[in-house]
Amino acid sequence: MKKNILIVGGSSGVGLELARHYVNEGHRVCFTGRKDPGLANAQFFKLSITASVDDLSKGISNLTASFQDVHTLVYAAGFLQRGSIETLDDEALTTMTNVGLLAPMMLAARLKPIAPTPLKLLLITSSSQYTPRPQEPAYSATKAGMAMLGASLVRDPGFGKVLVAAPSGIRTPFWEKTEEDTSTMLDPVWTAEQIVALSGGSFKYRYAKLLRHPARVEVVETLDNDFAFID
Repeated sequence: MKKNILIVGGSSGVGLELARHYVNEGHRVCFTGRKDPGLANAQFFKLSITASVDDLSKGISNLTASFQDVHTLVYAAGFLQRGSIETLDDEALTTMTNVGLLAPMMLAARLKPIAPTPLKLLLITSSSQYTPRPQEPAYSATKAGMAMLGASLVRDPGFGKVLVAAPSGIRTPFWEKTEEDTSTMLDPVWTAEQIVALSGGSFKYRYAKLLRHPARVEVVETLDNDFAFID
């Protein structure tokens, strides 16, 4: 079955590689970002997530109106500002929260009621989800929050499969103009291939770490379609 796939954060890196994969598979793809990389046979929607909640709300509403009948939402956007908590200004804190947590929540809220089938979610987080770092307090919190968002939404029958994938650093333009050593980071093509493989098959919820030194996949948790919800 050919599907309508929305990728948020697809201008470069693993989001762009996933867009290429799904286009090559014949799916209808819309991907967002700040700059259009010119991917053929895919729809680009300019979406710049800033500290403005009003702009974010309007942008997401326009996005969901322009690309409809979404079967699968892939959320691959990220924004990192390092520093101890007192050195991070309100704009940095708000932008990280909007990118890392508020935007995927708004998208899920808008897409669930209008999806043609129970909405499938692929949430790409980070090793910061499970490794607290003193210079990444807000970033780590939003990544952990997005993972919990996925684990919670899967308990809503209005959603289909949920994959939470946590890569451990990917060689992308995300790290440009920083002092980060990207030589040992994960290859974005390899990372996209693993995410596609992890999202296939029969399951309801899956959480996996994509690790390096060497590059490998560790499936932390998988829940079957008939797993019972226990409060």
